[in-house]
Amino acid sequence: MLALPCALQAQAALPMVNGTCPGGREVHADDGGPVYVNGKETRLKRFNDDYVEAHDPARDVTLSITTSAGGGVQMSHTGQGGANGGCSVGRHDARGGSHDAPVCGGA
Repeated sequence: MLALPCALQAQAALPMVNGTCPGGREVHADDGGPVYVNGKETRLKRFNDDYVEAHDPARDVTLSITTSAGGGVQMSHTGQGGANGGCSVGRHDARGGSHDAPVCGGA
């Protein structure tokens, strides 16, 4: 299997977005990441150009953020005890995320 150099790995096009999830969770994502829940930075995991997960270990909450080719953003959450649901997405920048050099070596 051929590994791609770090600089060639794809990044998710995470736009700047603000939203609210049940439980009073205020969400803010900067263009390209990171993602914050109630002002605290989460652990961001990029799956592909359209999907990322942001995990807040202190609250045991995972946000699933999906972007569409047209610039739309959808966000949902999964919390303790399997609690889950949709989040309301407010203002977002449909231009897409940052294309800075990716951070490599993470899992």
